[in-house]
Amino acid sequence: MEIKLNQQSAGRLTRDDIPFLMGLFFLGLFLSLFYTWAMPLIDPDEPRYAVTARDMVLNGNWIVPYFNGVPRINKPPLFYWAIAISYKIFGINEFGARLPSALAAIGTAMITYLWGKRIWGCKNGFWAGVVLIASPLFFLISRLCITDMLLTFFVSASFYLFFIEYTETNKSNKRRLFLYFLLGMVFLVKGHVGIILFILVTIGFLLWIRDFQYLRRLWYFPGFLLFMAIICAWGIPFLVSLGAEQISTLLYQETFGQFVGSFSHPEPFYYFLPVFMIGFFPWSAFAFITFVYVFKKRKSMPIEEKKQVYFFCSWTIITVIFFSISHSKLMTYILPISPAMALLTILLSRWETEGKFGKGFIGLLWVMLAVSMSIPIVLILTMNKWAPVKYGISTHHIAIPLVVLFVGTLAALFTFLGRRNFSSLQKVFCFANCVFLIVTITYSSKYLGTFRSTKGIVEKYLLDKRKDYTILSCSDIEPSLIFYSGKNVMEIKDDDSFKKPVSEQTKHLYAVMGLREYKKKKDWLQEIKFHAVYQNNTMILLEKMGN
Repeated sequence: MEIKLNQQSAGRLTRDDIPFLMGLFFLGLFLSLFYTWAMPLIDPDEPRYAVTARDMVLNGNWIVPYFNGVPRINKPPLFYWAIAISYKIFGINEFGARLPSALAAIGTAMITYLWGKRIWGCKNGFWAGVVLIASPLFFLISRLCITDMLLTFFVSASFYLFFIEYTETNKSNKRRLFLYFLLGMVFLVKGHVGIILFILVTIGFLLWIRDFQYLRRLWYFPGFLLFMAIICAWGIPFLVSLGAEQISTLLYQETFGQFVGSFSHPEPFYYFLPVFMIGFFPWSAFAFITFVYVFKKRKSMPIEEKKQVYFFCSWTIITVIFFSISHSKLMTYILPISPAMALLTILLSRWETEGKFGKGFIGLLWVMLAVSMSIPIVLILTMNKWAPVKYGISTHHIAIPLVVLFVGTLAALFTFLGRRNFSSLQKVFCFANCVFLIVTITYSSKYLGTFRSTKGIVEKYLLDKRKDYTILSCSDIEPSLIFYSGKNVMEIKDDDSFKKPVSEQTKHLYAVMGLREYKKKKDWLQEIKFHAVYQNNTMILLEKMGN
């Protein structure tokens, strides 16, 4: 199979693109926003971003982000700005907080479509976008108010523009200038991490393809000036407002602390392997076939196909290794590989099934289909051991989505049995994944608030109370408590710090703590005249009357 880039027509948008782009837009919008009205902001990350953006809107300080009355300097402000603008249009609520991530997901799907269209045509580009949207990890993050989806959008746009410039016959300085603009946006979303990732992937790809001359063209001084101007436009006022000492602390935490220390989210080196397999299921089950193909066909592969496949593989492998080296790991970190995974999946539908490799390819597909079918069966049989029933989630609400997943893999099996091509298999999996994800989110959304948000506590007890009260949060602060109460929260780390606000009390005190901690300190809390007034499956609200 040979890939031919039609550079004259593939890069232009025509009327033929409209139905495909509109289809991706509405599918992405539906999956990203469906049932979000039933899901509160999930602690700890979502309400932290939502509260910080709300502070910008209410206080008018768009330079220094604040959370709970304290500067929040571990992230640049672009994502906060996006949420704040959404608040201005749609109001301060869950929808306004999550809309930027949904739009970034749709934008990333459209970039994936444009990339696939340049190589394989509109239909294959469209299915690449659908594969992306129907990936579990991408679906999940598109619905959450966190930075990773916006970062993925700008990183994907940067890679797309780089590859256009690399493969186009006519080079363009304007295109390079816009690339540096996109890199400026990458920095404003998540700092230097996205920039380092872009540099590592592009240089790694050029070294793999042995195009050492193009390394020089990556540097473009006017573009660098634009990049620095974007950073300084925010960075200088930020520096003046906070001072050099706090900026130094930020750089240490985000560079040395994250990649050398383990101050946050420490996980083993292999952490992203199960995240990759589950987050991109079922496509992850077929991913290693691509690497086998690249290894076996590396000498006979046409140059245009080699460039494309090598770049997607570099994008995937280097990103996973880069974040695996970090001591701080979260499953969302590898989200930027999503477009590469979708485009590599489309490659499978174009490979020949004849000959020695073709027979091996078919055999591997059968094995992966068997693995895909076994996963929901194993999960159903072992459900009593891992199902979080203690949070009020009934077993049938877990079993039904798994049955849907099993039926989908079974349909994919029969489809492949009848047609023997990956393209049909892919379409069935896309449909099955969409149904599975919709059913899953429908059953799980209302339960998330019982153990990952304080919305229920605030709405059922605090909102109708007097405004003159103080909220204490034992152990770590639950950011959703700040978002839904509209008040700053005092963090209590130990018993001594608990006594201080009690002794200085001039108004009502409310304290939120976990049920386990409450059971350990129940007698002591009663001695200092705190009594329970409300609880859910994981947290309890305590009240102490004012003097």
